[in-house]
Amino acid sequence: MSEARNNHYVPQWYQRGFLPAGQDRICYLDLHPDTKKLDDGRIITFNDRSMKPTSQCFFQTDLYTTVFGQYINDEIERKLFGQIDTIGAKAVRAFVGEDVAEWHYNFQNLFFYIDSQKLRTPKGLDWLSEHYPNLNQVQLMIEMQAIKNLHCTIWGEGIREIVSAKNSSLKFIISDHPVTIYNYAYPPGSGSCQYPDDPSIVLKGTQTIFPLDMNHCLILTNYEYAEDPDGQDPAEKRTNATPFRESLLRTDAFIRTRFLGEDDIRGINFILKSRARRYIASASEDQLYPENYDIKPWDELRGILLPPDNERWRFGGEMYVGYKDGTTYYQDAFGRTMPDNKSLKKSISEKTLGRNDPCGCGSGKKYKKCCLEKSKEERTSWNVLSIRERNIIFYNAINDILGLSNGKSWDDVKRELSNEQVGKIYELYGYLWPPDTDIFSLLPKSKSEFRALYTGVIDPRVITKFAIGLSPYFDEIIIQHPFINPYSINPKYSPTKSPHQFKIQTLKNLILLFALMPFIENGFVNFIPDPCSFNQHLQRQMLSMAKARAVNHRMDEEEFSQLKALQQDDFVRSIYMLPSDSQKRQITQHMPELSSKQIEEILQYIKTIKKEDPFILLQDSVYHGDYGGQLYTFHMAPNFEMSLFIAQLTSSIIFTDSPSRWGEILNAQNKEIGLISHPWNDLVSQIDKLNFVFSVNSELSFNRRIDNKFDDIRKSFRSLLSTVRKNTDEPDNRIIEKFKFRFLKSHKKLRLTEHDLSDYCFYGTVRCLIPKGGFIDNNVQRLLLTSGAGKNIDYMPMAIFVKR
Repeated sequence: MSEARNNHYVPQWYQRGFLPAGQDRICYLDLHPDTKKLDDGRIITFNDRSMKPTSQCFFQTDLYTTVFGQYINDEIERKLFGQIDTIGAKAVRAFVGEDVAEWHYNFQNLFFYIDSQKLRTPKGLDWLSEHYPNLNQVQLMIEMQAIKNLHCTIWGEGIREIVSAKNSSLKFIISDHPVTIYNYAYPPGSGSCQYPDDPSIVLKGTQTIFPLDMNHCLILTNYEYAEDPDGQDPAEKRTNATPFRESLLRTDAFIRTRFLGEDDIRGINFILKSRARRYIASASEDQLYPENYDIKPWDELRGILLPPDNERWRFGGEMYVGYKDGTTYYQDAFGRTMPDNKSLKKSISEKTLGRNDPCGCGSGKKYKKCCLEKSKEERTSWNVLSIRERNIIFYNAINDILGLSNGKSWDDVKRELSNEQVGKIYELYGYLWPPDTDIFSLLPKSKSEFRALYTGVIDPRVITKFAIGLSPYFDEIIIQHPFINPYSINPKYSPTKSPHQFKIQTLKNLILLFALMPFIENGFVNFIPDPCSFNQHLQRQMLSMAKARAVNHRMDEEEFSQLKALQQDDFVRSIYMLPSDSQKRQITQHMPELSSKQIEEILQYIKTIKKEDPFILLQDSVYHGDYGGQLYTFHMAPNFEMSLFIAQLTSSIIFTDSPSRWGEILNAQNKEIGLISHPWNDLVSQIDKLNFVFSVNSELSFNRRIDNKFDDIRKSFRSLLSTVRKNTDEPDNRIIEKFKFRFLKSHKKLRLTEHDLSDYCFYGTVRCLIPKGGFIDNNVQRLLLTSGAGKNIDYMPMAIFVKR
């Protein structure tokens, strides 16, 4: 067997650091030794410990090897981990020593190595596989490399301490998962510690333990927990928990003052052993059984790991950097580049909240109908203003900025919309959604609602047809905000720096916001900002995936014609907003046969159209003067990857009116042995044949949403979604027949008379798709894993395509 196929997930150079000089074998303990049942019923256990050379410890055959037919590829072991081990060995040696210059040069490499070491073990690879539906060996190796450096920023911003065992006869042990995670709120056996899971590193109370060698152990502690260990919730996410951020760090800040006694070393060894998968090792056998001594309870072991109070001054605080061009850079203790926006915080005591009081999450619902029965994991944040509350503040402030709250009309807005007003609107939007926003804590999570994410053209001329028109059929619809966050765009194109260029687009966005506001206030529409505006790494990944997918993308011809019509519509309106003399020249140039009187009649007609059209500014300077033209932002959002990403995070289904997006969704259907199964097809076929009524009038759609005639159809969809989630295998025929009856019965209530079918209403079809295993995409699973969104590996079970 090739030596490269015996893949050492704990490298031999690292193992040798736990052996004293002159010793070449390590005591190797199998925590779960193999057993054999004899013919007489006796069970014998194979030897669980032995002295072995490092070459025979902590390896697994073909752990990283990929096979292509008869070709065996061991480049992951030789090239990838060969390079990682080279820089890792140098970094570990540097921090075992006390040369501060070496710490500086090896700072990034140390965390890079630790992150790789955490993932490369069998436990780490099993954890990675758990986040994907069906990874083969090649895909597993690809994903392993794709998420490297996942934890480096979070670790680097914590308090870093290296404790010593030099003065003790007892030394640190080594485990088969050396980068060990400890959180005093999650003892072994708790839900977050079920193999292969560990408590998340972004939780405040989570600490990382990594023995550098037999005499030195690195302990990484989140800053705010170290500052107030008794006052912080250990299961709550740390401030600014976004991974993959750039952050300024002191490379010389390491606490190295503690020399531990045997009891404390034994406590750390107990944690290492408790979180190991199968093997641990040390220089001598007696160090492998810390549990044989008087070990403190799990939650009390945190006292060993907390850094000393008088050494924490090295960490935290604020940083200011000045540059030669006069600009400055600011960063606080949590890597945030803007001061904390305290006006977005709120403090609500659940103990004093009555059942009929507004819920603390800001949904607008009564507490008893919202969060009362929800677990902590199902709730949105109670500590900051909710998405709904921020949208209401935004709406009310816009009314003040535009003068609408003082009696001005929409014609006044079209006539008076100024650069200052546009700048204020976007400045306010950025204020409500600062770059460090933890958007994932604000997104809905509960699975009890029939929630849908709309993905398609975000334009007030289009969105009223289905996104708003379909609201009576859903408990909640998620729609992405079209407003650009000024903090997430190049300043050159920022609406706060060049507001004039955004006048027309702002007018469109305002019309959409005003149309959606009744739905937002009542919790029927969740108008969310783009998650990518708070996470540059997420944005870069998403764009890279979209670019790769675009190579084979072909837009539906009918949809292309519709989008082209929207652009032509914008072009015609741009002509209408030219100054009168420019319009006159255009008419004369293209229709020279017209008389002066006819030209004046056309100009007068244009004035009438401008006054009646809500999308046209009553200003002659829109395309005139020193400000330049207008920037139109075309939103077909979220894109495919972000749609699936948000849907999985929010336990939503996806619905769209875009044939192109529907084609992308179809390609994401789960396959088993290359085949797609549709166990609910009998029911789905019946739903496909039903005609559903829609309205292009927002007010009419809102009235239908609060009409109890639609309660039954929502209950039917809600119950169906819940049943699909529970029935992962083939559904019983009785279940399908039951739902067929329910849908037919609830649909009969929605039939309209000819009188009801006004110009604003039309019938449409709802194509429902429920493949076995739902919809899944490995790229999206990677986005979920690397975004800091938290653990969510649920597939999206259902998708809907609506068509007139």
